[in-house]
Amino acid sequence: MSAESRVASRYAKAFVSVALEGQDQTKLYDDANFVLNTIIDSRELALALNSPIIKAEKKAAILKEIFSAKVSDLTNKLFNLVVDKNRTSALKEIMESILSEFDAVKNIQRATVVTSSPLAADTKAVLVEKVAKSTGKTVELEEKVDPALIGGYILTVGDKQLDCSVKTQLQQLKVAFQ
Repeated sequence: MSAESRVASRYAKAFVSVALEGQDQTKLYDDANFVLNTIIDSRELALALNSPIIKAEKKAAILKEIFSAKVSDLTNKLFNLVVDKNRTSALKEIMESILSEFDAVKNIQRATVVTSSPLAADTKAVLVEKVAKSTGKTVELEEKVDPALIGGYILTVGDKQLDCSVKTQLQQLKVAFQ
């Protein structure tokens, strides 16, 4: 685990701990999701937060301008703390850790399935049931479509991946015959 990961984990645990003491957990979860997606979608914001040249006051002003009216007081306090401790470069990872902490508290397992065409509702239900059975958690399945897979699927649960795509099977056959 990198130093930045440990920092992100500490901030996330503290944030979620305070959130569990009567805060609106759904709002705080949504805040973390919103901030994370904004950082991911804005290369300029990510570069500014990571820049050693931009002063802390400027970073605080940027965060305030973008987020202060759209997120809770607790999230704004987290921004102030992150800026004060010169940890803005870890903000994306902190938000990811916050989402993971909330998932752990709520016993939620996130999974992603990539298929060549959209899944039928019954197939999706079977996948969710199998993942729930193997993890013992409530499953939230994200679907992605990639026609390049030709057929089959790639299922990712946590740090495990099950690749049952036709594309991969064809690549394996190609290697086997060389």
